[in-house]
Amino acid sequence: MKKWILPLLAVVLTVSSCGVLSSETREERARREAREARMVDENLQSADFRIEIDRMYPVRGSSQHVTNYSVTVKDGVLNSHLPYIGQAWRVPYGGGPGPELSGRKRGDAGRVPHGGGHALNFSAEIGGYDVVRTRNEGYEVRIYVKTDEDQHVYTLTVFDNGRASLDVQSQNRERISFSGIMDFYPSEE
Repeated sequence: MKKWILPLLAVVLTVSSCGVLSSETREERARREAREARMVDENLQSADFRIEIDRMYPVRGSSQHVTNYSVTVKDGVLNSHLPYIGQAWRVPYGGGPGPELSGRKRGDAGRVPHGGGHALNFSAEIGGYDVVRTRNEGYEVRIYVKTDEDQHVYTLTVFDNGRASLDVQSQNRERISFSGIMDFYPSEE
C-alpha cells in the first residue's frame, strides 16, 4: 500500500497543476486575440514590423527548420536576412559582384556551386508596398524591392494571431517560401 501512495500523489499533483497552468478564461483569451489582431493591423498599416522566420520551404527538397532569420520593414526599408536554397540563373559569383561568364547565353539555367552573391541577405528601399485585408482573418502584403543583384516580390500573408507565411519571387532565382511569426515587441535596433 505504501508503494502506491507516492506515485498516486505525484499523479494527482501533476493533473491538478495542469488545470492551474491553463486557467486562461474565455474572456481573457478573447481580449488577448483582439489585442494581437489590433497589433498586427497597426504594424502592417504603418509598415513597421518584424517577422521571425522559423521554417524554410524550397521548391526542390524538403522543408527545413531554421533559426535566427528575419524580415524587417521599417522607415521604408526592407531588411531581409533569409537563407536561400534553390536554382539561380544569373547571379554574381562569390559574395559580391563578379565577372560575366563568357560563352553563356541569357536565360541559360545553371547552378552556382559556391557563393552566388548576397541572395536574400540585403537591406534596400521599398519600391512598392500594398496591404489588403483577406477574408480568412488575415492580411496579404506585397513588397517590391530592387537590389543591385535582383528584383524581388515579397508576398507576405499574416493572420490575426501573428503567424505569417512569406513567398519570395525573384527575377534571377527560383521561388522560395518561409513561415514564421510577427514579433509584437521588437527590440530597438
